[in-house]
Amino acid sequence: MRRETPRLFRVRLLAVFSVGFLAAAAARGEEQSPIDLRRQDAVLVHANELARLHFDYASRATLEVVDTGSPDEEATVRANVPAGAGRLTVGGVTYDLRQFHWHTPSEHRIEGETFPMEMHLVHEGPGGSLLVVGIFLREGHRHGELEKIFADLPEEGDPTSVPGFKLSRLLPGDRRSIRYRGSLTTPPFTEGVQWVVLVDPLEVPGEMIAAFEALFPEGNSREPQPLNGRTVRTDAKWKSVGKAAALDGSNCWKSGIAAGSTGTASSP
Repeated sequence: MRRETPRLFRVRLLAVFSVGFLAAAAARGEEQSPIDLRRQDAVLVHANELARLHFDYASRATLEVVDTGSPDEEATVRANVPAGAGRLTVGGVTYDLRQFHWHTPSEHRIEGETFPMEMHLVHEGPGGSLLVVGIFLREGHRHGELEKIFADLPEEGDPTSVPGFKLSRLLPGDRRSIRYRGSLTTPPFTEGVQWVVLVDPLEVPGEMIAAFEALFPEGNSREPQPLNGRTVRTDAKWKSVGKAAALDGSNCWKSGIAAGSTGTASSP
């Protein structure tokens, strides 16, 4: 094996230090994610005041699934999506689905409560802009598509291939959402990310949640970050349900916002 020269070692050490310094600086930004989604911080608007979500996901795609370093708390299991397999258009801007991954417990909270897991669908738009769709996962019915991945979770450094995956099955039927401007939740914590958190959770079997928790016994979620005056908008009305809060269109918020209220449209 070729020996590393002192000069090369110093260069490599400086690069590692620089990356860590930049990540630490970004983590101190004013628009960090995730956040605790609370009723008093959000503005309720009509659905037509939020840019509509147009998902165009291929019926089937072959995924490359990788373990990025379990049980490290900043690692995850990530499914890489082939180019062109999935797109999301919001406000006239089209974003390509690059990958999706999971966190346990959920990174976003509702009224301080978490779900067992959260899935992030990471989209890239013009100029490298990012839009992430967050979806809560809770224990319930089986989910045939996600079970294709979780039936054979990869080991670190040994990716697996999952053919014939229906990307459209990643999406709940209810597309109401909470939207705000934030950041990546892992290093380098880049800001300027558009967040769309869907309020309708997906149900998955308990053994799937347990399999992921076994990889990350200490969890792999970042703590909620300060809102710092950011605007949070939603087209869903609020309702608390048991231990894990949820949003439900059958009840109005008790914050003095009428069901027929109007507001300024968000972007996206």
